[in-house]
Amino acid sequence: MKPRVLVVDDEPLIRESLARALASEGMAVDRAGTAAQALEIYTKAPHELVILDLKLPDGDGLATLRRLRAISDAGQVVIITAHGTIETAVEAMKMGAYDFVKKPFDLDELLAAAKNALRAQRLERRLAYHDGRARKQHDEQTVRGVSVAMTAVWRELDVIGAQPVPVVLITGESGTGKSLIARALHYRSDRSAGPFVELNAAAIPDTLVESELFGHERGAFSDAREAKAGLVEVADGGTLFLDEVGDLAAAPQAKLLSFLESLSFRRLGSTEVRTVDARIITATNQPLERLVEEKRLRADLYYRLASMTVAVPPLRARREDIPLLASHFVAVSAQRFRKKTRGISEEASRVLAAWPWPGNVRELKATIQRVVLMNDGDVVEVEQLPRELIARAVDPVASVAGAEERALPTLEEMELRYIRSVYHLCGGNKVRAAERLGITRQTLARKLGEAE
Repeated sequence: MKPRVLVVDDEPLIRESLARALASEGMAVDRAGTAAQALEIYTKAPHELVILDLKLPDGDGLATLRRLRAISDAGQVVIITAHGTIETAVEAMKMGAYDFVKKPFDLDELLAAAKNALRAQRLERRLAYHDGRARKQHDEQTVRGVSVAMTAVWRELDVIGAQPVPVVLITGESGTGKSLIARALHYRSDRSAGPFVELNAAAIPDTLVESELFGHERGAFSDAREAKAGLVEVADGGTLFLDEVGDLAAAPQAKLLSFLESLSFRRLGSTEVRTVDARIITATNQPLERLVEEKRLRADLYYRLASMTVAVPPLRARREDIPLLASHFVAVSAQRFRKKTRGISEEASRVLAAWPWPGNVRELKATIQRVVLMNDGDVVEVEQLPRELIARAVDPVASVAGAEERALPTLEEMELRYIRSVYHLCGGNKVRAAERLGITRQTLARKLGEAE
């Protein structure tokens, strides 16, 4: 569709010449000679761009701009002003105008300003669209849970998100979902309309961390062929999430500490001090106190990072959430692999809840993905789960930790435990248990009889 432009100027010659020039560039143009006409037209259909003369016969330019923005702030505004009203034009830009062009203006100059304004407007829409998709994806991936532990975490996020807390540390074991928690904090803050920028400190070489974070100027080092903004600049107005902060080398630690103190920095090879307005969220699965004791982490940086901490509990500490998470991963995996699986049986849920999940939510997700991929059916049944999970559900000591404390069982003993577990989970129904084990009822009875 053609972008809609409203030209507001009390001089008919200027108004018409601008309208013809804009229309020749593929724009749909409306015209207004007074502030009242402009407001009437804009109220009926907000435009992508308004070209506004600050000197109108029936209204002050700034007041007109303010009323236009009150109707809709989605469009851009380019101001036309005479030399004597430059200060007013600057004030208009503070109120949200995109640019101003002085009278008498060159037509090409004004057309360039109009095109740039429309380009910026399209970019804002595109960013808003992608941000909306990211927020929707985050909401779809988030399962708040019903456990006391996670309820407390979400309560902390609501409080911190509503306050101007500049630095937040998220701690927790690997696989607990610290990145998801960081995004949740971003979307609960007044920075949610800004960018969410993520960097894993363990994923890039130590020599490149400083450049990635703070950027560099052309020629700052041998491969710096052009200037590059760092991620802290990209995150301006939003959130920077620095994962695995405990893996930072000594030099980047010093630069990070200096930045956190003032949110000011210099690009590599530059003397210009830049300042950003961003929330810094860091995360780690390591005990930072121990890293300080081992001289691997600066103590002053640790105290700065840990001033506001959110601790994400391991999955074994919130077992009430396991059935909800499992059901969520079943639905996601079924859609991804185009399976008809729509749920999980109560027996299977009980088995999942009994497992300690050392890999936390990441391990649970991977387990469910494999089960859904490798099986068909409307419901995930207990016999489709890994054997070690089933054995653990019936005999809690039949785990790796328990095996270390007693003699290792024989293969026959492990087979018997598995058969017993399935028999138990089938409520003592030998026909059903035999079907799930893939053996005959007579074989099941014989195996069980051997233990009697």
